[in-house]
Amino acid sequence: MITLRTTRIAAAAIGFSLFSATTAIADIQSDAAPVPEIEWNETLVKFQFDKDKFIGQRFSGKCMPARAKDMKSAVYGTDVYPSDNSICMAALHAGKIGKDGGVVTVQLNPGADEYTGSKRNGIETASLPATPRSMVFVDSKTAPEANKMQLTYIPRIAWDTKFTKTGFANTDYIGQRFTFNCPAAPGGLKPRRIVGTDLYAFHSMVCRAAVHAGKITTAGGLVSVQIGPRKKKLVGSIRNGVESKNGPSGVRTISFVDSSVRS
Repeated sequence: MITLRTTRIAAAAIGFSLFSATTAIADIQSDAAPVPEIEWNETLVKFQFDKDKFIGQRFSGKCMPARAKDMKSAVYGTDVYPSDNSICMAALHAGKIGKDGGVVTVQLNPGADEYTGSKRNGIETASLPATPRSMVFVDSKTAPEANKMQLTYIPRIAWDTKFTKTGFANTDYIGQRFTFNCPAAPGGLKPRRIVGTDLYAFHSMVCRAAVHAGKITTAGGLVSVQIGPRKKKLVGSIRNGVESKNGPSGVRTISFVDSSVRS
């Protein structure tokens, strides 16, 4: 179990007033990175995301309002689309956004054996044979049976895995999000401190920081990490049985956002 240490609580109380700690944490939260903006003809290639190493991961971005000239990109498939299709056009066909745009989340999966076209929401897609990779849109409204399929592709990590060891800690990925499956915590898990509150150091242990952030418990679950800009100083706190400390973030920060696929 991850347990509190009363001596640490006392030290934290001496070191910070409630007002100053709350203010500092609020300032940190305001620095969360926005998701990238997506033009209507752009694909996952634009964001260096259409690669086998990202299978099981999700990309979130904001489609900008469409213009008449933007509605010309060819799209293939229904619900499952080739990974090299226009993100926003496919999202419009899938009913995830309208022509005024909005935030969408795509999960990159292995390619489908074939793609069947259809007409939806004013967009007609075509059929296509197999491709190396596919994409699906995931959000809180995704059907449970569809969620179960997507879960099989999401990488599982150990409780002591640092974000810098996941393979996704590229410093160019500010604003991008990566999803992991934390298993139930092993018995006899020793307390280990992390750095930060709401924003965490780039080298933080993902599952432990997620418990501190209130996204999961020691029973495990899915966590979505967003890469943010570097911070000179992060403020520690004690939450949910996990202690974090003050310190620098390293080259980037990480924070936790709500996962679109539920376990």
